[in-house]
Amino acid sequence: MNDKLFLIGIGGTGMRCLEAFVHTCAMGMYDNTEINILALDTDLENGNYNRLQELIEDSYLKVKGYNKSLYSNQKTLFSAKINFFKFCPDYSDTVKNGKFTSLSKYAYSTKEEKDLANLLLTQEVQEFDLKHGYRAQTHLGSILMYHSIIEEVKNNHLGSLSKFIQNIFDASESGTAKVFVLGSVFGGTGASSIPVIPKAFNAAINELNPGKSLSKAYFGATLLSAYFKFPAPNDKQRNAQKVVASSKNFALNSQVAMMFYNEDKTVKTTYQKFYMLGTSKNEFETKQSTNNTITGGARQKNDSHYIELLTAFAAYDFFNTDTKKLEEIKVDKKEVQYFYRTVSENGKIYFRDFVNTDKVYEFAKKFAILTAMSFVVYPEYNDFFAAAQAGTLAKNDITGYEDIDPAEVAALKKYFEFYHFGLTNEGKIKDGWLRQLHRSADGQDKFLFHADLFSFYDSKRLKKFDFNEKLFRDNEDDIDKHKFSVGLFGSPFNSFKSEFVKQEDDSTITNKSEKLIKRMYDTLESLYGFVK
Repeated sequence: MNDKLFLIGIGGTGMRCLEAFVHTCAMGMYDNTEINILALDTDLENGNYNRLQELIEDSYLKVKGYNKSLYSNQKTLFSAKINFFKFCPDYSDTVKNGKFTSLSKYAYSTKEEKDLANLLLTQEVQEFDLKHGYRAQTHLGSILMYHSIIEEVKNNHLGSLSKFIQNIFDASESGTAKVFVLGSVFGGTGASSIPVIPKAFNAAINELNPGKSLSKAYFGATLLSAYFKFPAPNDKQRNAQKVVASSKNFALNSQVAMMFYNEDKTVKTTYQKFYMLGTSKNEFETKQSTNNTITGGARQKNDSHYIELLTAFAAYDFFNTDTKKLEEIKVDKKEVQYFYRTVSENGKIYFRDFVNTDKVYEFAKKFAILTAMSFVVYPEYNDFFAAAQAGTLAKNDITGYEDIDPAEVAALKKYFEFYHFGLTNEGKIKDGWLRQLHRSADGQDKFLFHADLFSFYDSKRLKKFDFNEKLFRDNEDDIDKHKFSVGLFGSPFNSFKSEFVKQEDDSTITNKSEKLIKRMYDTLESLYGFVK
């Protein structure tokens, strides 16, 4: 893929969608690809953003080479090169003590415009705390986000947002730039921003390059409707906050938003593809640290949901769309096209639900190898990666990795704690992203892999889990049940070591950390009998 790819996650939901996307990069769905990611939120202190930032900066990037140049590779894990950008609107000139107090000064200039704003926006809406987002006030949020983008670019040409937008322009002028937006249409920040992003970015590039536009760039987005809920605000919280989002309104918000996207001419002509995603019932209740509604901040760290992985693959589909087809939509049809994804009525989630038929095998293989890797590198399974770096596998003829930076070893372990599981000091399993996705799909055998993969809950049971045999579900429709035997007195770890010795290092990869990961990938591919 030679196209330049740009991904924007907006709001709390957008952060979790970006998180899912990064995991698709880790499993190797973007070989030999450079991807620019922008996290855009009014609240970069929120827990979901912090988790995303740690995932990218403290694990993914460091795994690829601690304080070294990062490269894209192929047929391995962590194969994509990621450039990470962030932008948080600054409302310091617009707020007093955290409250919005000068709407007319910010967006309007005449008395008539101010009076109209006062008619459309209640006093509570004009005075709520903006630090935690727009709280389902999309009519206000769109105004603020649009002007915040323009003001940031106008005043800070060297800032992260300006660089991201400039990169889109440069890519569109020299080749093909594809921009995809991830966020919800039922909440606040995402719902406010998705409609205005192409127009705001187009105006912003004119600030950076007078007379220029993003007319050559292609835009796509998810229209993610209601799929989860959280505790409703109590009377005390309503009285204190004045404006608080309530998940009971998410379904209605989604319906109204869809009506808007179906009718608004500007939005329909600035985007080329919309992907409609949601669940029939938003019964999944995300875990939170309190029974109160969390409006933002560090405590807003909602669990992940399988639909966020669907949004990541909506981006995958858009990025893999032939440029000629996007040009046809843009120039000939002159109106956005809508796409949908349905799942089986039996409630099971299959690999085919995420990708087109010709990509199912590749997706299942890479997802499975990444998952198996989480066991191979964990201390309970002797951590092959750390052992190779420490030189303790020399007796098995495994040498040459001793100069891997210890920070890269720590980053890999941290990544798999984000991805799959970790352990508490008491030896209990901490659920990572994959286990949260399994739970969101109602558990048992509903989500992609063998139910036993998600059944162990402490270190004792973890040690006994046979990941060599219990990876794929029994009678999986999409892919044969790949597994490998370890013999009567063998172990998955020893089988892995024996097969690793048979593989060779990839001479095209210079960084030792990535070289070792590639060889481990090849080992698992061979053990499970995947076709190369």
